[in-house]
Amino acid sequence: MTRKIPSLVLGMTLASVLSFGVSTASADFPERNLTYINPFSPGGESDIVARLQQPLMEEHFGQGVTINYRTGGGGAVGWSHLKDQPADGYSMAAFSLPHIVTQPMVRSTGYETDDLKLVYTYHSTPQVLVVRQDSPYETLGDFLAAAEESPGAMTVGGTGEATGNHLAAVRLMKAADIDVTWIPFPGTGPTIPALLGGHVSALMTNSTAAYQNIDSFRALAVAWDERLSFLEDVPTFREEGYDVVEAIYRGVLVPSDTPDDVVAILAEGFDAVNHKIAEKQQGMGAFVHYWGPEQSAELVERLKREYAEILAEEG
Repeated sequence: MTRKIPSLVLGMTLASVLSFGVSTASADFPERNLTYINPFSPGGESDIVARLQQPLMEEHFGQGVTINYRTGGGGAVGWSHLKDQPADGYSMAAFSLPHIVTQPMVRSTGYETDDLKLVYTYHSTPQVLVVRQDSPYETLGDFLAAAEESPGAMTVGGTGEATGNHLAAVRLMKAADIDVTWIPFPGTGPTIPALLGGHVSALMTNSTAAYQNIDSFRALAVAWDERLSFLEDVPTFREEGYDVVEAIYRGVLVPSDTPDDVVAILAEGFDAVNHKIAEKQQGMGAFVHYWGPEQSAELVERLKREYAEILAEEG
């Protein structure tokens, strides 16, 4: 998986690279308000970042940006809606990887990955297994022992199915040879009260949620190849002997037929905004990236290969 990349260098060069792709025909884009679809419920990472981006995008483009919630199916409802919108750059949506790659692989979603074109990737969040602070499971070993003793009785919550949360849980079940029951939610927001209310035994969640709720959550292990600076006392799964590495990448996309010059204008805008909100995203517990259309497309193609193998084994 992609790890630490010199994002600052990428961001500094993105605007100059994209400027060559802007044609005279699109020089006045945008000339009216933009619609920014959030396919996840309010309160999650995509929502928080979109709210940070919104006023800065309006300032950058001189047009209004309306956030439109179309939730359900782990994001599939929103992406299915987006693919049917005019491919003119005025409709865009937040995306999460692996969601847009894996969902069409496992079920009918109303969209295919190739129906969508990535504009920009702004951050990633490694996965973290968490329980309540008052949970009897004080370590990963405690949790795994309980799961082994009662196969299927332990419930693990997270966003959707065939998502980063879900796939991290699948990786853990395979690596530790355990069976837990996956409980899907429409977004990160609803998972937090579900754990605090005792409706699930644990969450496989994003580093942002683990970090922001550290006083209420006990993090057991991180699905990354090194410890996180903001959770430095929490071991990685690999340190504990389990090869579990998974992260969610987030950004913005448009219908696949959207002209490249329009995509370039949008990407340049998101890049300018992302530099301004980078510190706030880092404060959330996210890794900031400055990846334009080309790098984002390369990421998708790599993940297509990786997840096809994982899901074939799962199937």
